[in-house]
Amino acid sequence: MKKAMTALAVLALAGAGWAPLALAADISHATQVLDLGQGSASFARTIDAGNAGNTFADRYDFTLTGTSSLVALLSGFNGTDFGAVTFNNFSLVNSAGLSLDGTKVLDQGGIQTWRVAAQPLVADTYHLLVSGSVLNAKATSYVGAVAVTPVPEPETYALLAGGLGLLGYVARRRKT
Repeated sequence: MKKAMTALAVLALAGAGWAPLALAADISHATQVLDLGQGSASFARTIDAGNAGNTFADRYDFTLTGTSSLVALLSGFNGTDFGAVTFNNFSLVNSAGLSLDGTKVLDQGGIQTWRVAAQPLVADTYHLLVSGSVLNAKATSYVGAVAVTPVPEPETYALLAGGLGLLGYVARRRKT
């Protein structure tokens, strides 16, 4: 009986020694779909209290119907007096899996901001991937915005040049 109790005590202590090495929980949310019909969209995520050390990889899908340029921003708080989140990456991924990583543009004063910019992007399905971790046990959140603008096709420039040439020809004929 004494040996069994000793063995249980050893197992309990060994288990307690591994507790700090436990893997963080994945608290990613389900894929969200962004509507860029008006040329822009925003996204946000609130993370409940009690998630310190947990990680996430949140996905925001959207579709471009023509050639466009894109700018996306992501911001979150990472101070100690309130909920804190840190980002590992902010990237744009196309349907073939090709990825463009964002750049961290600000990380001071308790605010972290990332930016992704790309042009031209062809008509395709894309997603923004936000990955990071929660730094403390308080509730926290992040916000982001995406803006797309159409890039004119070469035919548009040719039509513009032809119209300007025609106006120049008419103006020159009137002078003579």
